[in-house]
Amino acid sequence: MGKRKESKSEIKEELDETAATIDTSGVQVLEGPTTEKGEYDELCEHVNAISQPLANRKLAKKLYKLIKKASKEKKNLVQGLSDVQRAVRKDEKGIMVLAGNVSPIDIYSHIPALCEEKEIPYVFTPSREHLGLAAGHRRPSVLMMIKPSDDYIDLYNEVSEVVNRLVPEVVQ
Repeated sequence: MGKRKESKSEIKEELDETAATIDTSGVQVLEGPTTEKGEYDELCEHVNAISQPLANRKLAKKLYKLIKKASKEKKNLVQGLSDVQRAVRKDEKGIMVLAGNVSPIDIYSHIPALCEEKEIPYVFTPSREHLGLAAGHRRPSVLMMIKPSDDYIDLYNEVSEVVNRLVPEVVQ
């Protein structure tokens, strides 16, 4: 039980260090997540069993950058389990980004199969805290869908191409 408290306090410290800064105009700005290589590897050790394909550090950084750009317009980023499921049912297209450290996994274990059925590219990142920070809020996020927009189409296409190549091999 002590170990769990340590991990929560470590997460809180990390959020406090990386999340809030004050810019020159006095407005509070949330920065995106920053992880060093060793720190990223440690986050990857704590992902759940279904977190495949897991984004490498470079791809995760691009995903966070894309999420930050998409979050400027509310219609470009669908966040939360129920909103994402609604968007998938309506056949909206985009890139699905799921957090790898969600517990219990029953919450969203059906999403990868749904994405494969609807031909939506998906990828896991190791930290739901970082996923929330990338979207511009302190609350951790389980999953989100980035929809294409002319504002960031080049980065979207680049990330989409990489994510499409990460399709997990089907075991027969």
